[in-house]
Parts: sequence; C-alpha cells; structure tokens
Amino acid sequence: MHVQYKRIMDISRSIYPGMVKWPGDQGFEVNRECTLEKGNVCNLSSVRMSVHTGTHVDAPFHFIAGGTTVAELDLSRFIGVARVFEINVQLCITGSDIEQLPIKENDIVLFKTSNSLIPYDGEFHKDYVYMDVSAAKYLIDKRIKAVGVDYLSIDGFYTEDYAVHKLLLSKGVGIIEGLMLKDVAEGSYFLSCLPLKLEGADGSPVRAVLLEI
Repeated sequence: MHVQYKRIMDISRSIYPGMVKWPGDQGFEVNRECTLEKGNVCNLSSVRMSVHTGTHVDAPFHFIAGGTTVAELDLSRFIGVARVFEINVQLCITGSDIEQLPIKENDIVLFKTSNSLIPYDGEFHKDYVYMDVSAAKYLIDKRIKAVGVDYLSIDGFYTEDYAVHKLLLSKGVGIIEGLMLKDVAEGSYFLSCLPLKLEGADGSPVRAVLLEI
C-alpha cells in the first residue's frame, strides 16, 4: 500500500546539551563511551536526560498513582489525523477560545501559539501559553485522541495542582508537549508521534512528524 503525501514535516525539537529544560529536570548529557579516534572499533555513546526532554509525551503514571506507564500507552492515541489550530491568546487557552473550532471525534489536536517563537537555546520561559481546565473539559467532551502544545507543559508554570494534566490523563487523552510548530500552517495532517517503549517510565521523548496530505 502506498500512502500519498506531499511532504514530511519534522515538528520535533532537537535534543542537545544546554537546551531549555523544565527547571529542576535532568539536562541532556551525552558521553562518548568509544570513539574511532581513540582506536575503538566504532563510535558508541550513552545519554542521560529526563524522559520529558524536548518534544515528548506524558503517560498517566506521570501524575496518577498506579496509572499507565509509557510502555503501556495505546499507540493509536499518537498516530492519525491531526488538526493544527493557531490560537492567538496572551497566556491561557480556555474553552471559549476553542469552542468554535472544527474539532472532530478521534482528532489529534495541536495548538500553535506564540510559544513557537520562544527559542529553545535560551532561558526557560515561565510565562508561556498554557491550557486551563475549561479547555481540557471541552476537548474531553469532543472525544479527541490527544492534544499537543508548543512548550514544555500543558499546565501553566505557576500551577500547584496540575489539574489539566490530571484531568486529560485520567480520561485517556494523550498529551504531547514541546512541539515545534513555527513553520506549520493551520490545517489537517497525518501525525506520527510514537514514544519509546520504556518500561516503568512516566514519559518519553518522541520524533513527531506531520505528513502533509
């Protein structure tokens, strides 16, 4: 079977030492265990990082005791028809901001905001655009598969209870964070955004790509 598409768009953040990370998280480190320069038979590296580095997905276990781990996630949540919507708000996406959007059941909804203009090689930006509970409830009612945002958290930085994470994850809605949507136009695409099969983990970096169809 041949899938027809116009182009592949990589919407993943590059992972490298010094990139922006959530405050307190383990930064990305790479160690060259073997190198050809030193006479080894090959180049071989090991890495150390948070599972929430760069573009990543969250598993329910991230916020829910006994919740599904990333290795147990339903992969169909992270592959399929995706709709990119550009949302022009100052700080918070609410239910009223999205209730007029043509969101359909089983969509993967990706929100492009001013976050996409924030550089990932600078300081962590605390005042990023985030979602509130009313938006999360609306998306749950629409029975979407997953929602993606263009910074490192779907909740606001100053939240104390991470209510949006908990609500979405408890209802089986996939969460994708850290997307790079700066050069992506609004519209419908096919998304592939699969996590690594990390046993017992609460999240995983992903290589997220859109197929323009």
